[in-house]
Amino acid sequence: MPGIGIVLNPHSKKNRQQPERMKRIAFIVGEKASCAQTNDFNDIERVAKGFKEREIDILGISGGDGTNHRTLTAFLKVYGEKPLPKVTFLRGGTLNTIAAGCGIYGSPEKIIANLIYKYHEDEPFEIKRVRMMKINGHYGFIWGCGVIYRFMDDYYSDVPVSPAKAAKTLFKSIGSAIVNGPYACKMFERFGAQVRVNGREWSYKNYSALYAASVPYLGLSFKTFYLVDKEADSFHAIGFSLPPRNILPYVPLMFLGRPSGCPNLLEEPAQKMEMVFEEPIPYTIDGDMHSPVSQITLSTGPQLEVIVR
Repeated sequence: MPGIGIVLNPHSKKNRQQPERMKRIAFIVGEKASCAQTNDFNDIERVAKGFKEREIDILGISGGDGTNHRTLTAFLKVYGEKPLPKVTFLRGGTLNTIAAGCGIYGSPEKIIANLIYKYHEDEPFEIKRVRMMKINGHYGFIWGCGVIYRFMDDYYSDVPVSPAKAAKTLFKSIGSAIVNGPYACKMFERFGAQVRVNGREWSYKNYSALYAASVPYLGLSFKTFYLVDKEADSFHAIGFSLPPRNILPYVPLMFLGRPSGCPNLLEEPAQKMEMVFEEPIPYTIDGDMHSPVSQITLSTGPQLEVIVR
C-alpha cells in the first residue's frame, strides 16, 4: 500500500505552542507514511507533487481552517484531473470549524493513532463526502465579505487568538448592535454589489454581508448553512442588507440552523454565485484573509472523501 501523507503547518497557533507535536506525529505515523512541514504555497505544491508520485491513499492536514484551504488548493492544482486521495483534518488550528463541521473531534495525535490503526488493520473508515467551493481559482468551504470579513479581521487584530476571543468578539458585536453603536455600525457598513446566483440577479444593490459555504457551520456552533444538508450538490449562498440592531431578532434561528424569516435576507442553494463590486473589497476563505478584488465568482468544486473516524 502506498501509505499516508501528512502535511503539517508549523505556523498554526496550536503547532507553534506545541513544537514537539511534529515529532510525536511523525513517530506515530511510522514508516508507511511521510510527514512534511510546509512554510508557503510553493512548499505545499512541492509536497503535493511528491505525494502524487507516491500515489498516497490518505492525505492528513494538520493546521487550522486556513491551512486546509491553502493545502487543498495546492493539491487540486497539482493533481489536476486525477482525484485526490481520501482526506482527513487533524485539528491543528484554533477554531477547526471545517473539521467540526465534518464531525472530526479529538487531538491530532488521537486522530492519527486511530487512522494508522485502521489503515494497518484494513478496517473500514467512516467517510463523509464533502463538497468544496471554487472561489476565484482558490478552493475552500466557507467564504464571506462585509461583516464576515470584518469580524475575522477584528478577531485577528490582537494576539493571542482563541475560541474565547472569537466569542468575546461576537458578544462585543451584539452589545454594540443593541444600541446601533459605532463598533457595530462599522462592522455592518454597507457596500455596493451586483449579485447573480444561478443566473438570476438578486434584488439588492447594497449589502452588509455576502457569504456562502458548503459545510453547515459558520463557526462558534452557528449552523448557518442549513441548506447544505438538503442540497448535496450545492453550496448555501446568503446576503443581507440590514443595520446591526435589525438582525438581532433573527440570530437565534441562524444559530439553530433554521430559516430566519428575515425579510431583508436573501438565501438559496447555489451552483454559481457571481459578484461585481462598486469598489474592490477584501474577503475571507476559511478564515484566510484575501486582498480586495472587484469581482468574485463562486462555483461548486470537487467532492472530497473525508475520513471522519
